[in-house]
Amino acid sequence: MKRRNFILGGGLLATLSLGATATNAGLADSVSAVADLRVFNEIEREADLSTNPSTSNTPSKHTWTTTDITTGTEATDDTEVDTIEANYDFDADAASFDGLSPSDITVKIDRNGDGSETTISVNSTGATDISGAVAIFELSGNPNTNIAGDIELIIDGIENPSTSGSFRPSLTLTNYNGDSISTAADLTIVEGQSFFNTTITNVPASFSANNAIQVDYQIENTGDQTDTQTIRFLVDGTQEDSTAVTLDPQISTTGSFSYTPTSSDGSSLDIRVESDDDSDTKIVTKGNTFSLSLDPSTAGATDSVHTWRATTVNENDFNDGEDIDTIDVDYSDNGQGATLTNLDETDITVEMTRQLGSGPDRSTISVNSGDYSGNTATFDLSGNFTTDITNDSNNPDIVVTVGDSGSNTGVENPPQGGYTATITLNGENGSSVVDTVSYETT
Repeated sequence: MKRRNFILGGGLLATLSLGATATNAGLADSVSAVADLRVFNEIEREADLSTNPSTSNTPSKHTWTTTDITTGTEATDDTEVDTIEANYDFDADAASFDGLSPSDITVKIDRNGDGSETTISVNSTGATDISGAVAIFELSGNPNTNIAGDIELIIDGIENPSTSGSFRPSLTLTNYNGDSISTAADLTIVEGQSFFNTTITNVPASFSANNAIQVDYQIENTGDQTDTQTIRFLVDGTQEDSTAVTLDPQISTTGSFSYTPTSSDGSSLDIRVESDDDSDTKIVTKGNTFSLSLDPSTAGATDSVHTWRATTVNENDFNDGEDIDTIDVDYSDNGQGATLTNLDETDITVEMTRQLGSGPDRSTISVNSGDYSGNTATFDLSGNFTTDITNDSNNPDIVVTVGDSGSNTGVENPPQGGYTATITLNGENGSSVVDTVSYETT
């Protein structure tokens, strides 16, 4: 049996166990059973598609970006993309691939889930067929075409439909076993007018209260008329700023907006930059937010394993290249909290994603010798490893485990009730990240 992971619309993960000869119908049945959704090939997925220019009957560069198709970090026949079919055949019109070659097609895949993209060559023989309104790009033979993050497909020179209007081209990705998954995007073609294409080019990975974030954007007039439009900046649906932009045809400009989150903001911010014609949206999650789980959570248990977990740590809260030197945990809570008596460094596990010269690295970091007692402790990481934390889209940025279930060691839980505890990540140059969480014993 082979196990296949696909990220479905809305971020839902379905794990499918299929035989090597599974059919698309079998795949559809499995997804329906697991996720209680419509048949697999009818699940709506939405890609981003930008065009330059957007005028009719004109050679154009089309850039596709998918964010909701993920097959995993391992390269197997199930997870690797063999071919990509681009369908621009519409009911009353069509785009044309005529005259294009594999060198006009660029495929970039995030294969590790860390945001870095690898350019994949399109084969010049085999299944590759670039002509007419439907083209097939063959990737077979290229190493590691699994998808762990975004895919970017650039088609340079496709001729736009001959009439203005709105269209829905699609992409179909097929793996080596013949299983397929599709996505579609809106395509707007104009004639005798402007079109202000909007792209958010940079946002921070996370935010924290009272620390301003910067949102960078690009506006490009892909139409054929000069125009002035108001560019609006919205956070969670509320307009926070705007600016007027005048652009000639085929001219672009860049800019930035800023926003200072407050304590009343939720766990994420919906960032949107929009023109009269187009918009782009990014989600920025709240960083430095830890969770604390207790196993067991029983009041008075002397071997409870406490796991602190932060999905995202704000990298900007540390200086560039600054290592995390120590980690403090404080259960004092007016003298009523948990205690760490009789624990030592062998009972502490620190797992984090760190930034090395070769890229992100997921590692377990050794804790220097220490004896802990009472309801506060400092775990010393200095000198052993590079501990420059970086963001990780596949794992929590850092996990600190206090206690070892295999050795029956852990924290002594306080009496039944609700409590608070604080964790602090201390940088070697004086920077720090602090969060206080609530927990309960039963």
